[in-house]
Amino acid sequence: MLYISSACIKSNNIFDSIKELKTITKNIELSGGTKSQENILDNILILQKNQTFNFLIHNYFPPPVKDFVLNFADTSSKTREFIKKSMKYIDKLNIEYYSIHAGFKKDFTIKDELLLDGINSYKSENIQKNLIWFYDNFDKKLALENLYPNNENDTCFMSSIDEIIEILELDKRVYLLLDLGHLKISSRAYGFDYLKAVNLLFDKYSDRILEIHLSENNGILDEHKIILSDSIQYMILEKFKKSIIKNGINVTIEARNYNLVELEKCYVMINKIIGDDL
Repeated sequence: MLYISSACIKSNNIFDSIKELKTITKNIELSGGTKSQENILDNILILQKNQTFNFLIHNYFPPPVKDFVLNFADTSSKTREFIKKSMKYIDKLNIEYYSIHAGFKKDFTIKDELLLDGINSYKSENIQKNLIWFYDNFDKKLALENLYPNNENDTCFMSSIDEIIEILELDKRVYLLLDLGHLKISSRAYGFDYLKAVNLLFDKYSDRILEIHLSENNGILDEHKIILSDSIQYMILEKFKKSIIKNGINVTIEARNYNLVELEKCYVMINKIIGDDL
């Protein structure tokens, strides 16, 4: 199924984002970027019931009262309590899986909306501990999203193709949210072939990919540009159309700073490839 991320709309209010995006589609992935509000879950349930929305929950949602840097490589109660709340939404909305960024190799603090280096570092073993904790507590699928080097600094897990495969082989229960934009940045920073990496992931792990995130960039910065017909990501979707449909892989548009006309044009274009009936 084709979705649009709520992050495509710049707003402090998630319901304003939903209101705008529903002029394009009622398939919406709820993600970070908005502020905490009262009764979010109850109101989303009403929307789902009365207006037949299809929702996904991704990473930093629902918005916490006090912002923090969510890190799946952190095993503290802060991270796990946030995931517990997200899973309450997943259960109530009857969503098949929760997707979250793979995590950071060091921690960050937030000051005036800027990320500052913290003092702690994390190892991939922490991810494994959180995977075990997750599967012990929730009867849902979990998809980890591949990340990318920050200014070519090795600060994120699942940035290189080798690390993506390492995590997938670490626990056969874990799934992948394949962000094609992130993979493009990683391929340039680490020097691996972008298309060969995509081919490898589809050839070997197509049944482990739950979702694909779409947004274009220059290979250096995560610019969240819109997908056009000459985009390499458009061509990737065309090439792997059969696998996407066969495996029921959700596809989500994550372009930012575009108007609704441009977003709808992109949605219609992508939908012609993968169709409404994934």
